[in-house]
Amino acid sequence: MRWPAVSLARVVALLCLLGASFAQVALESDERGAVEGSVESVPASVTVSLQAGLPAYRSFGVAAAVKADQFGAELRGGWGSVGLAFGAQLRWYPPVPSPIPIYLGLGADAYEGGFTPFGVLGATVPLGRDVRLGLEVGAARPSLAGERIWAPHLSFGLGYAFSFDVAAVGTAAEPNGPGSRDGASSREGAVCVPGEADPERLQAAVDAAVRAFVRDGVALYGSSYRELRYRYWVVQSNVDGDSAEVRIRYEGSARAVLGGQLVEASGTAHATFRWSGCRWRQTALSY
Repeated sequence: MRWPAVSLARVVALLCLLGASFAQVALESDERGAVEGSVESVPASVTVSLQAGLPAYRSFGVAAAVKADQFGAELRGGWGSVGLAFGAQLRWYPPVPSPIPIYLGLGADAYEGGFTPFGVLGATVPLGRDVRLGLEVGAARPSLAGERIWAPHLSFGLGYAFSFDVAAVGTAAEPNGPGSRDGASSREGAVCVPGEADPERLQAAVDAAVRAFVRDGVALYGSSYRELRYRYWVVQSNVDGDSAEVRIRYEGSARAVLGGQLVEASGTAHATFRWSGCRWRQTALSY
């Protein structure tokens, strides 16, 4: 799935559109079947990435970063011209309406023989639902011949991100609880016995997909937008053997934290699911 380069309103509207009912086959519907919803809380997210950059003492490395609303932190380790190096960074994500979240970071890297403080302007570029490109530019203060000098701090990294609702962590172990991403029904239990596609179980997969998509979108953009609202209608749905598809008309809105501007979006989308033998899994989303 790709993320649109517009606003969180469009993101959330697209992610929430999957909440349609698949209880009937080849169902034509109208606006009387409208579903409305809202999202208020901002989930946290964790990103694990491979990085490269300057100064030379941190040429290559790995990092793990956490983001919660407008604040975040990162720990990293790497290898460079002086051997092993380790660093930490604190981040602030200003509530600037933007399709690419940005942050201001302060931190330091430690290595054999010294440490280097630095400050950066960073950006998180969503390349997909779970894939992130991280970019940083700033200044560092390494020591050279016993004196502090200014040096460029440049970094880029490619990482995998996942989000979670802190309030729901305690229920994440439930078979179909808020932490579920694959839509497994609690009726399946711990052991799955493969069988024919069951249209009645499709709703559980749809509900899980809605929760996961909304959580990911809000975790990424929630530092800049609040008061998320969405509404959608099932235009057409169909279950054919072990595959299912649906067309949706949607509209949504969100309010920018900075300035309070209301942004809106609307359109149509198409989603597909496939029966794995035990459960329905989403295979595609286009709009």
